[in-house]
Amino acid sequence: MENQFKLLNISEPIIKGIDEMGFKEPTIVQEKAIPVIMDRKDVIVRSKTGSGKTGAFGIPILQLIKEDEIALILTPTRELAIQIDQDIRAMKKYLDMSMTVVYGQHNMNKEIEALKDARLIVGTPGRVWDHVQQGNIHLNKLKYIVLDEADRMLDMGFFDQVIRIVKKTPKERMTLLFSATMPPEISNMAKHYMKTPTIIEIESDTKTVDTIKQIHYRVKRDEKNTVLDRLLRIEQPDSCMVFCNTRNAVDRVDTFLHRRGYHSDALHGANSQSARTRTLQHFKKGDNQILVATDVAARGLHVEDLSLVINYDVPLEKDSYIHRIGRTGRAGNGGRAITFVTSDDLMTFYEIEEHVGVLIDEEAQPTEEMAKEAYLASDSKWKNKPKPKPKQKKVEHGSKDGRRRSDDIRKTGDVRRSTDKKHKVDGASPEHKRKTSDNRKVTDKKKVIVPKEARPHNKVAKSVDASATKPTSARTSAPKASASKTHVPKSNLAPKGSPLKKTVENEKGKYRVHVSSTKAHVEKLQEKEVAKKMKQEGQPLKDQPANKGVFSKIKRLFKG
Repeated sequence: MENQFKLLNISEPIIKGIDEMGFKEPTIVQEKAIPVIMDRKDVIVRSKTGSGKTGAFGIPILQLIKEDEIALILTPTRELAIQIDQDIRAMKKYLDMSMTVVYGQHNMNKEIEALKDARLIVGTPGRVWDHVQQGNIHLNKLKYIVLDEADRMLDMGFFDQVIRIVKKTPKERMTLLFSATMPPEISNMAKHYMKTPTIIEIESDTKTVDTIKQIHYRVKRDEKNTVLDRLLRIEQPDSCMVFCNTRNAVDRVDTFLHRRGYHSDALHGANSQSARTRTLQHFKKGDNQILVATDVAARGLHVEDLSLVINYDVPLEKDSYIHRIGRTGRAGNGGRAITFVTSDDLMTFYEIEEHVGVLIDEEAQPTEEMAKEAYLASDSKWKNKPKPKPKQKKVEHGSKDGRRRSDDIRKTGDVRRSTDKKHKVDGASPEHKRKTSDNRKVTDKKKVIVPKEARPHNKVAKSVDASATKPTSARTSAPKASASKTHVPKSNLAPKGSPLKKTVENEKGKYRVHVSSTKAHVEKLQEKEVAKKMKQEGQPLKDQPANKGVFSKIKRLFKG
């Protein structure tokens, strides 16, 4: 079949690129808009999402632009900018023309370098304005400016930046405005900054693509995951997009799908730009079956053979419904759009039906039996693929897992140091300890201070549990031995439970010094037992290590 774009007087290199993209004949909007733009007239195109607007402005600009001219295409989102850049690069594959894309969270230095010889620039309003202010984009050479998804730029608050950019451009330029809807602000802008534009509006009874079959399920809020799982097992789509209203909902649904064994990924504004680009590339290549996203992906993204769109949440804005389901049924292909509607969403959903001009049929929820039968009979490529690894959930301090570990330690009596260095010996988190002290009766610990003269030479006072049945012994520091350490027979050691703790070494051998943490034991064991042993050995006091606590007491005893 001969490529029908030749009838629009498109050059052969562009026809060759379009042919390799798989486009053989123009869509209705392309057929009407391209001849007008080729006549160098300003154009306002109002048509549905997925009607082929990128080709409607990309093809004639590639045909018209000269070597010393610049064309600028403004888009509301980074994802759409990247999509348009990829599409136009494919169209100009056999043309010698440099182009670049600029957007936030992209390397500024690389963009500056690419802008030096770029003749076609695609970008978001904020980043383009940054480059204009820095003198990286010379608007005096601009001949063509395209405002794609103008209503979306208005909704996102970018329209003031768009107006500032338009004001900087030469008056002798062509302005092409494309939008699915036409709010009053855009109409006023067109009157002030466009020269008698030709208005092209694709007539339709509905605002959604006619090839999309739209249905909805009445569900309870806690049934959404179950219905989603059953629906995916019945449909077995090669690629599917699930839309949620918030980032948290996207992450929760993505985690649920992973646990159920689906190959899914999440896309929302909290992801870094590199992660978002990588996620989209994997989805377009078919590496993932399901893309869970917020409305950040609802505009301009084209995925081959996207057969199913699921509105997990009813969109908050009526136009968002149009753009969400417009991801499927593109370029004349068929598609399905299914919406989950709770009792809280009914009024919003009725307003959406009135806005799009169509009554969206209600169907019964799929049952578990239907899901099992459909899954067994399915020959989907995803059925036999190995299940993805579940995403690891980070456990924070004070979480249920941390408290469970603490409870296990308390029950078993295992007082080994916890793997978490921030926790105490029993492994319990500070939060759990506070809860324990509130919910359980805990014996208060009283501190008994050892007198200063009875403390060991390292001056470390130990706190003692006064309620304990056995006294806890404190340690004295042994002097450093000049020779190598000698073995102490087990027979010389104190029996188990004794307060005896340290072995003191002198020239004649080793002996044990009883030092207890209670005042009574300090007096008895230090003054009587230690002094008695030293007197029997006849060891001069000057040969003993200088100890201001124990041995000063013994010295006074000898003098007495």
